[in-house]
Amino acid sequence: MRSRWERYWFADGGRLASAVVRITIASAVLLTLVRLDNPVSTGDVPGEHTLYRPVGIWMLLGHTPPPQFLVGALWIVAWTSTAAMLVGLASRAATAASFVSGVALASLAFASSARWSHQYNVVFIAQLAFLGARGGDALSIDAWLRHLRGLPAIDRARAYQWSLRLVQLAVALMFVCAAFHKVLHGHFTLRWALSDNLRHQLLVRFDLAGLPRPPVADWLIDDPWRYRTAALLNLVSQTMPIFACVFVRHPIIRAACGAFFVIETIALGFVVDLWNLHWLPLYAVFVDWDRVFRRKEVRDEPPPTWRPPRAARVFVIAFVVYDLLVCLVPGLDQLLDTYPFSAFPMFATVLATPPYDEHQPFTLTGDHYEVISKPPIDVSAQRWFDHANRGVHAMRDPDTVHARLAATLANAQRRYPTIAFETIRVYETLFVAAPYPEPAALEPHPIAIVGELDADGTYRTLLGSFDDHHVELRPNHVDVTGARLAYYRDDVLAPIAIEPVLAAPLGGDPIYVVATTRDGRPWLVASHAAWRWR
Repeated sequence: MRSRWERYWFADGGRLASAVVRITIASAVLLTLVRLDNPVSTGDVPGEHTLYRPVGIWMLLGHTPPPQFLVGALWIVAWTSTAAMLVGLASRAATAASFVSGVALASLAFASSARWSHQYNVVFIAQLAFLGARGGDALSIDAWLRHLRGLPAIDRARAYQWSLRLVQLAVALMFVCAAFHKVLHGHFTLRWALSDNLRHQLLVRFDLAGLPRPPVADWLIDDPWRYRTAALLNLVSQTMPIFACVFVRHPIIRAACGAFFVIETIALGFVVDLWNLHWLPLYAVFVDWDRVFRRKEVRDEPPPTWRPPRAARVFVIAFVVYDLLVCLVPGLDQLLDTYPFSAFPMFATVLATPPYDEHQPFTLTGDHYEVISKPPIDVSAQRWFDHANRGVHAMRDPDTVHARLAATLANAQRRYPTIAFETIRVYETLFVAAPYPEPAALEPHPIAIVGELDADGTYRTLLGSFDDHHVELRPNHVDVTGARLAYYRDDVLAPIAIEPVLAAPLGGDPIYVVATTRDGRPWLVASHAAWRWR
């Protein structure tokens, strides 16, 4: 008598469905390769600063960026092997080669950023779950060649469903884990949905980046009932696909639950302008294609001593355990960097101020770049500086800030060759959203310069430190003679004057210590914020 676990993973049937899923995964990978952008950023001048950090498979090769000839070879392998997977030529080998080359290229897309994003993960996680699948036994060149040689078609008992159900679980986990982290950040309440959070999420997504809001976002953001209802529906639609993994023997329920994967993917496009249409072919895994095409399932009973293949059992257990571990433990995905495994914490942070059932002002920190150039940069270039190079405002190591500014300047010079850049500086900026019913908008308030870089390489910063007793300035090409100290507390835009030797510990959360030099420019010295779930 087989165990319940074996009956689930190694059920009968699935030969035709496995072929269809092979084709749809290959299609999703091809669409991913079309939109993939993976320059290997070395920061700025070779031999100087580098932003490269190994992500995923590249961790095996250390901290040296891969040579361009290797990246070019990976592109050739990715295109050819994925095409072979699509048509079913050497299906298993093609799937493995496509996954390794494709995930290596996707990893490079994030090798120059502090964190990686999630637009490609689900495709490669689905492909990883499909490794070892017998996807070439039907609808393939492999099957056609067998027919030409006069060999019988392959239809193995209990050899297909484990791959199909593993892919289905991997795809469903993306959205259900996103919903889980939203509830987790809300301390297992619905404050993510039943607060002004979605209003502020949309402000951060569009206004903070200087992007126009889509019509749907514009409609939602102006009424609490609309954005709170939309947030609740988001949690529901992200949770539903996991039920397809429960009702695997009920094709209509399974397909209906999986349809929410399509609904949520399209909703992300209309609401937050994240159009991940390359995900859509993965819906195929929620359909019982053998039932659709009335394919008769293999029903022969296994002998009493039958056990699933050891390799398949080990792969299923290892995949499920590791995927769940990375999905459920906050921050573990970015810590381990085992791309493409991800927790998918998409917009999970609660961007609202307690009490959550009331409309409160909301403040968050971000970057604002001031660029001196000839001719002056236009709005689109300013948007590129502020959005594509965000994150520097939170850095407190002077060398790291230097590296990021150098990389930003070098990238800007390549991107805008007709502009002569003289200086770029990045500000710690407080963005304030007035509470409803005030118009939904983020008002920027730059409070201090984090770092500044000239085109000739001169770097200026005043990043130092403070404790309960004194403030330490560490000037780098900044004249601090006669500088005045002050600090901001609790995100209130009212500086409080202090002396280098503190009469008492500074109170507040967060705290920003700022030094204003004789030329009237404010420089960030240090900051402190207590870690907390929002």
